[in-house]
Amino acid sequence: MRDHQAPVRPVVSTGQRNGLLDLLRFAAALTVAVYHFLYRGAQDGGYLDFAFGAAGIAVSLGYLGVNLFFMISGFVIIWSATGRDWYGFSVSRLARLYPAHLVAMTITFLTITWWSQPPYSTDIFEWLANLTMLAPMFGADFMDGAYWSIVIEILFYGWVAIGLFSGALPRHTDAAVAIWMLLVMVNNTMLGSRPVELLFLTEYGSYFALGVMVWRINSQGGSLLRLLIAGIALAMTFHAAEVQRLDVIARLGEASSAQVVALANAGIIAAFVLCAVFGRHIKAGPWILALGGISYPFYLIHQNAGYILMNATEPMVGKWGAFALALALSLGVSWWIFARIEPAGRAIIRALFSPVGRFLPRTASRYPAPAE
Repeated sequence: MRDHQAPVRPVVSTGQRNGLLDLLRFAAALTVAVYHFLYRGAQDGGYLDFAFGAAGIAVSLGYLGVNLFFMISGFVIIWSATGRDWYGFSVSRLARLYPAHLVAMTITFLTITWWSQPPYSTDIFEWLANLTMLAPMFGADFMDGAYWSIVIEILFYGWVAIGLFSGALPRHTDAAVAIWMLLVMVNNTMLGSRPVELLFLTEYGSYFALGVMVWRINSQGGSLLRLLIAGIALAMTFHAAEVQRLDVIARLGEASSAQVVALANAGIIAAFVLCAVFGRHIKAGPWILALGGISYPFYLIHQNAGYILMNATEPMVGKWGAFALALALSLGVSWWIFARIEPAGRAIIRALFSPVGRFLPRTASRYPAPAE
């Protein structure tokens, strides 16, 4: 499959690992965890029995760490997809996501079952529904509130797989993202259709698209179309950040000013672009790979289980001791999942699904797949 929009030879080797993006991914996960523990747990839903006052207010924009995840995902996923056909890509994504999800979700289920105090409750049906990673489709709640963003990721992966199957990717990547950004602009500023928002990820699509275009420009070279798409995606991230700010006001009755949110949004974008551009010059050593590797299980495991641990231990060690304990234990469990569970889980999934690929229509890519 020939990408007619790209030069014959990519500027950046696709087998190269971007060490700074691994560190940034971990920083994003840590930011979200600190936001949950110090601010959201007490402010939204009463998940924590105590608050952190000024310290919580200081990290009240930590939810933007999720947007940072989406930008990183746009960059890394289009990079990874460039080296695979649709089925190989789909199996790699399932192998990456599911083992950690299964174990982290089950640990959270057991923790909630043990604690069993409002607002925490669950049952076996909810656990079964969460096995699909799409629990709301079955009328159940997510086992942990953080899982909503994983569904957004899965939908993005689904569209990438469709693009690979149809041949639109990588051949017509720029055109596909341009059409997507047109849909994002129309729906976010005029239509306001919830089904369109859910199906085409228009609420957060600008962050994914910006990540995709940064990879395209960095690896394939700049063009007027790519720069235009990146500029539109950049502008729409500020629109998305303002919509999020208004949602925070609706839920909590308070939020940072529009100017502060815009500045914070610019900050995470600048950090992402710098890491994306210069990270290929940073060797991804074992500890960098480990920090990047634990970011996903850490994101999955920390929230509800962490809240419960903090509530249980605060009377004995104080609120800051409870915070430190929850953070340390979440990181420790994440390391265990990363080092012990995920390698075996990936091997099992690939062993189960890879043979099926021999009987399915496949597509080919001109570039080798990058390491993950």
